[in-house]
Amino acid sequence: MIELSELQKDALGELLNIGMGRASASLSEMVGEEVELSVPKVDTLSQEEAIERIKGLVGDNITAVKESFKGAFWGDALLLFPEEHSLELVRALIKDDTLPLDMLSEMEQEALTEVGNIILNACLGSLANIFQENLEFALPQYSQGSCEDVIKSNTSSETSSEGVLLLQMNFALQKTKVSGYLTLIMDVASMHALSKQLSKYFGGAV
Repeated sequence: MIELSELQKDALGELLNIGMGRASASLSEMVGEEVELSVPKVDTLSQEEAIERIKGLVGDNITAVKESFKGAFWGDALLLFPEEHSLELVRALIKDDTLPLDMLSEMEQEALTEVGNIILNACLGSLANIFQENLEFALPQYSQGSCEDVIKSNTSSETSSEGVLLLQMNFALQKTKVSGYLTLIMDVASMHALSKQLSKYFGGAV
């Protein structure tokens, strides 16, 4: 399995921090409250280890919005929520605590797909701008189910034998206590391509 150097991981984490900072500003404006971000984590893992890592954070039953991207590097960006938090985020978005559960459920897919589209585009667009590369984004896809089923059915890379690069960052709405997780998953070939981009951007310093 390819390993990034600690300097490369630190640099990638900082770039993710910049991208997610812009994305969280968009989310904060949408919900009208402060969004707190965690320190980014960057690891190289097997696909199964990555799924277990994600499951430990989000739980076994999750709601996800996925956006595949391709260009100078490629992979899948996923916005993940514990299943019990997704409806609370919808409440925060529409700013109405009185809507019954069945109406919230009807609005859930459309509302969360739009949130995912805004956050994932802001984060990936920031990375593309930093590297001065074009990235093409697929349309966002919404899904619900077990963590393992959602991750395996929503990632485009054949990565189980070679491993994946897992970038993750957690965010939380301070008032409503809703938490979510941004995850980027890339295969080995994309890791090589990203490593070259990091060396190019930092002038060989990583």
